[in-house]
Amino acid sequence: MKLQNTLNNYKVITFLTQNCNYKVITARCFIYTLCLLFLLFIHLPVRAFELLTPVREGQLVYGRLAPDERLYVDGQLLHNGEQSDRYQIPVNEDGLFVLGIPQDAAQHLTVFLENKQGIVPKHIAVDRVHWKEDIVNGLPAGKVSPDTKAQKRIVDEALLLQKARQSSDGAFFPETWILPVAQYTRISSPFGSRRVLNGTKKAGHSGTDFAAPTGTAVVAPADGRVKVVHPDMFYTGKTILIDHGQGVFSSYSHLSEINVTENQVVKQGDVIGAVGMTGRSTGPHLHFAVTWFGVRVNPEFLFEDALKK
Repeated sequence: MKLQNTLNNYKVITFLTQNCNYKVITARCFIYTLCLLFLLFIHLPVRAFELLTPVREGQLVYGRLAPDERLYVDGQLLHNGEQSDRYQIPVNEDGLFVLGIPQDAAQHLTVFLENKQGIVPKHIAVDRVHWKEDIVNGLPAGKVSPDTKAQKRIVDEALLLQKARQSSDGAFFPETWILPVAQYTRISSPFGSRRVLNGTKKAGHSGTDFAAPTGTAVVAPADGRVKVVHPDMFYTGKTILIDHGQGVFSSYSHLSEINVTENQVVKQGDVIGAVGMTGRSTGPHLHFAVTWFGVRVNPEFLFEDALKK
């Protein structure tokens, strides 16, 4: 997805005044014309809050703010431990921002826009998405219903990832994305599917599973900084977490190899690891997940055109 710059779509307007001679432009006519242009442009609206992509459940939404605007969301929307009543959404130097819509969002999401006139709520309509049910059998019982020792490990690992997502590098902005395993686009388990593991209903699938052979190269889909490298998480095995800026993070699970280190800057297309089946997995695949300050969003929306090919 490549964002188009909507700021340059202004038409050129030509003014002809009754006082001007079409062959000879007098100094008075020239000054008069400049005054008219000045009056016009000071009344043109400065670019203001706008959303540049669809707003759907599980969508990573892109938008733009005017230089004098600020945007806030309720802290409870975030899943990164933020406790403030309202959280200011970071904006890049071009006024661009991203906003994560939860999988089970309400029909309207309320954000708060601040400008010179004060703070006003804006109610954004959210389109519904149908999530399929995904039945998986044959998993080891201990992976479906972990014992007390395993549960502590799971909680500790979740807190590790949550802490890593609390701060995001402002030097990056995830404007374009490429598939992490471009040659393998078959999705074995989509985002949001209601998983039934060995007959036990679980939460919606947190990412997208791309079926691929063990050893297939995994690349960074966008520029960023590696925040977490873990050799063996309970559920996800060998795991990588990358910060793409503006609160957007991507994670890579069940890897057979890891080719990056923590705090390493990666460029789009860099090889970061290889597909495997470590952790809770019944076969080789890449579990690819994207979050916005902990809010899980659908990676498939980022690659809609590529996945249609």
